[in-house]
Amino acid sequence: MSTNLLQKTISRAFPGDFAAKAAEFIFLLSVGMVAVILHSKLRMPMHLPGKQGVLFIMLVVSARGMSRWPFGASISCAGAAMLLLMPGPGFHDPFMAVNYILAGCMMDTVFTFMTKQTSKTWLIAGVTGLCWVLVPLIRLTISCFFTMPMGAFSNGWVYPVITHLAFGLAGGLAAAGILTLAQKNS
Repeated sequence: MSTNLLQKTISRAFPGDFAAKAAEFIFLLSVGMVAVILHSKLRMPMHLPGKQGVLFIMLVVSARGMSRWPFGASISCAGAAMLLLMPGPGFHDPFMAVNYILAGCMMDTVFTFMTKQTSKTWLIAGVTGLCWVLVPLIRLTISCFFTMPMGAFSNGWVYPVITHLAFGLAGGLAAAGILTLAQKNS
């Protein structure tokens, strides 16, 4: 008597599902990495702290919304953090990876409690705006313990918090629009 599984059972249950999950995981990691690469290539000295949040939040939240993974934003932010820890992107803030990881975890935590009925555009925008505000708040907390030059706080802490909130809201609105279009077209 053979204890081996039949080929039909193996091919139906395991490989296809595993390949799809692995591809989706790699896609989510890649979205975070692309967001960091775009951030590094599109830097302009406009003195608007958090302006890259529009693009970053739009990419991460759109990828999370299209994903079946309940913690897709965290995976995308982990991809961004992995790229930030490697030499090359040109960022000088050693805590930037921590900012992205915490923002992704907060987005996933809040989005987990949102049901399909409450996933309104304004709610997605509000959540992403508040999650992007974590970046200056974490930097402000870190600057209390470490002496690091934080150029965003040269005019105080209110301006960076407001601009991060505004750009996080804009990124969330863009992501909600992309997700709405994707649902209508599917």
